[in-house]
Amino acid sequence: MSDVLLNVANDPSIVGFGSHSAKEVEEIQKALSISQNYGTTAPNALVQGSALSVEDLDRTLKLVTHGIEHLKLWKDIQKERASQTVSQYNVQNSYGQEVNPFFQMGQVPTQTDSNRARDFIQVKYLGTQGHVLHDLTLIQAAHGPVIANEVKNKTIELLARNERFMFEADSSINALEYDGIYTQVKNKELDAKYKATAFNGYSSVGQESAILDIRGAFDDEVAEDMALRNVNNFGYAMDCYLGTDIHSSFSKAFYAKQRTLPGEALTSGQRIKEHTGTLDFRFKPSLFNRPRKIPLPIAISASAAPTLANLASPVDAASEFLAADAGTYSYVISAVYADGETVASSQISGAVAAGDKVTIEITYTGTPLYFNIFRAPVGTTTGHEFIQRIAPIASGAAHDVDFNSYLPGAAKAFLLMHDGDVLCWKQLGSMIKYDLAVTDTSYRWLQLLYGTPLVAAPKKLTIAKNLF
Repeated sequence: MSDVLLNVANDPSIVGFGSHSAKEVEEIQKALSISQNYGTTAPNALVQGSALSVEDLDRTLKLVTHGIEHLKLWKDIQKERASQTVSQYNVQNSYGQEVNPFFQMGQVPTQTDSNRARDFIQVKYLGTQGHVLHDLTLIQAAHGPVIANEVKNKTIELLARNERFMFEADSSINALEYDGIYTQVKNKELDAKYKATAFNGYSSVGQESAILDIRGAFDDEVAEDMALRNVNNFGYAMDCYLGTDIHSSFSKAFYAKQRTLPGEALTSGQRIKEHTGTLDFRFKPSLFNRPRKIPLPIAISASAAPTLANLASPVDAASEFLAADAGTYSYVISAVYADGETVASSQISGAVAAGDKVTIEITYTGTPLYFNIFRAPVGTTTGHEFIQRIAPIASGAAHDVDFNSYLPGAAKAFLLMHDGDVLCWKQLGSMIKYDLAVTDTSYRWLQLLYGTPLVAAPKKLTIAKNLF
């Protein structure tokens, strides 16, 4: 470059430049260039040609998190209007007693009565708050009006949180929550009013649990078992919601078995979209069905992590620890408050035998909503993975933390029947945007969703738990 400048400066045929020295031409060249540091320099530090450059900001906001397209159940579930905060409904579990229908001419058939019962479900309240400073509404903002963008963001945020809770919420753990699909199926299938009396005595039709405890991989046999269980319980489910990782592993197993004809065009990989068997249904892998795995590396809540003491393992009839499960187990626990989750506590470990449950004394501050329990593989004190949530009792009290009902890091699959008489979303209305009073130079609003999932026929849904 210096040779070119020298030639330009000394060439008499180049008018206007030949009379300048090489240094002067170099200064001109500097003045007309844009610094290589333009993109990393503060605006008030831009000089020379960089000060004349206009920033180029892409008009499209690049989204690096989930979007509305990732919500699977919310799009599928039927929405029904609830006119009160407590919604009642009737269920029928028989058309009449099982009697012989034949009769003697001149007489009358045996009288039978159908059986009905009433139950109710309570609407719960979900929401989030938006907040935009007033000056942001006056500027020419990138990507459109700021408030409109934030309303969209809060809509997706609230629906995404609800998507996960529709599967897993439990009011016995947090009274503010509704009961999700798993909790309603688990509780209601034990209630006599939800047990059909037809086919009594005919194998296990209508009498099998709607929850399968797999404790292994999801494969074609599990899919068929779910289909058969659903049909035997009078269901006609059509969609299976499961984690993306579980579905991928399932598809890979089929890919290994794939056979092709000579000359057939091939593509890499294989995604299993449907199951065809006793019942035909579609697979709907979802990010929101992926299981919780590890404790948070950084706390969201300002509260301190709980402290643990005195792990005990008394015998309990509800224990699912078998002889093969006996050993030393390590646990860590995090607390979830209204402002978020804490980091995990220090680990505590102890011996557990077959038929035992695990209790731990948990000491905490404030009023946590619930605790997240994490367990390490047997015989280790690292690699803790999530097993379940539990409700707080009292600070310093012994809490039941593990019956071995849920394995660390395990997932669930939900085979659902989208029929308003079986499963629906009961709501007081659509999502509401509720403006708050102006108390400072900002615009604040609430986005609210009042509703609850209703499982009116729990046996017609089938769930597989403890999947890997």
